[in-house]
Amino acid sequence: MVLNGLPPGDFPVSIFDMVLNGTTIRGSIVGTRLDLKESLEFAGAGKVKAIVKAEPLENINDIFDRMRTGKIEGRIVVDYHMQQSPAAHEEVHSLVLA
Repeated sequence: MVLNGLPPGDFPVSIFDMVLNGTTIRGSIVGTRLDLKESLEFAGAGKVKAIVKAEPLENINDIFDRMRTGKIEGRIVVDYHMQQSPAAHEEVHSLVLA
């Protein structure tokens, strides 16, 4: 979770739950509430396109190589249940937020 902007009041967090659930919270010093509102409006207007691809665990070394050299467009999800196919880098879906 990334928190953008400064909400009024406190933000109580259970450290116990964070550790057990492996939750990470980061603050972003860049941006205001207006920036967040505008970015959500961009997404709502369909101006944001998320590119998501799934690949099998067997491709993990290749995935890391492509990540190190900046050859990954969008995001890759490692699917433990996916079998390796001849089309190893097949795009599963592109999501346009509307």
